[in-house]
Amino acid sequence: MKLLFFDEYKLGVVKGTNVVDVTSAVPNADVVPPQDQMERVISDFASYRPKFEAILANEASVPMSSVRLRAPLPRPHNSMCAFANYSDRVATADRPGPAIDFFYKGSGGPIGVGDTVEIQDLGEGATAYQPEPELAYVIGKDAKYVKEADAMDYVFGFVNFVDVSARGPGVQQRRTTFLHKGHEGWSPMGPVITTADEIADPHGLRVRLWLNEELQQDYSTSAMTHKIPEQIAWLSQYITLHPGDVISTGVHHKGLCNINDGDQVEMEVDGLERLAFSVKSYGPPKTEKWRPPGVTD
Repeated sequence: MKLLFFDEYKLGVVKGTNVVDVTSAVPNADVVPPQDQMERVISDFASYRPKFEAILANEASVPMSSVRLRAPLPRPHNSMCAFANYSDRVATADRPGPAIDFFYKGSGGPIGVGDTVEIQDLGEGATAYQPEPELAYVIGKDAKYVKEADAMDYVFGFVNFVDVSARGPGVQQRRTTFLHKGHEGWSPMGPVITTADEIADPHGLRVRLWLNEELQQDYSTSAMTHKIPEQIAWLSQYITLHPGDVISTGVHHKGLCNINDGDQVEMEVDGLERLAFSVKSYGPPKTEKWRPPGVTD
């Protein structure tokens, strides 16, 4: 099943290329914030699913192309991204494979289809602004001290995620990731949460990103260094993960592109529909081809 929010945060389920409004299945949906609505559905999906299926069988649908598609998790309590989690670097003796690690994205980061990433002018210290297309997963139940063997039982579903990042010595040498990754609206997400039962193997999915309709990145999640069970086991040692938390699995850096004012960006992971957004920049264009050490196109 594919869940989403549309228009004024109506809860919907995808039916082919259409969407069906299932808001009536959620008690007090008119006063419950959208994030809380989705968390309730995720936490008790076993009871909500048959209600949604009954509505799908009897209610009219509308084309997805005719509605405004929102971020399916508009304000997650935890939104985290994996650092350097792909085998895309040339290995050297002094630079072995990356250790597992994560950073937080702001809870105000998610935006939906058709929304705009706004890029403030960070000055000459920022030499590139880049959208990183990533597979993210959504936690389905409280997770603490989880064993790797059990970890996938805690995954509710999967979602497209873009980690917008500023690059350059003036932002990356700071002590935190805030200036180069933490801006409001820098986490385009969605348009759907695809439930885990519809994704046979999350470690064998194709991830693509287009800039102004030109394909820039095309990689497989099979190249992950630290796979999802290891990630959940590691994270849950230190924090309790909750239903609705979003964890993005990192990016393969080959093909990273720059975004500037007026650009149109699309990304898609197999089975997760397509996410599209525009760019508004308040500074001069950035053209540097940035890559982390050891990565070549």
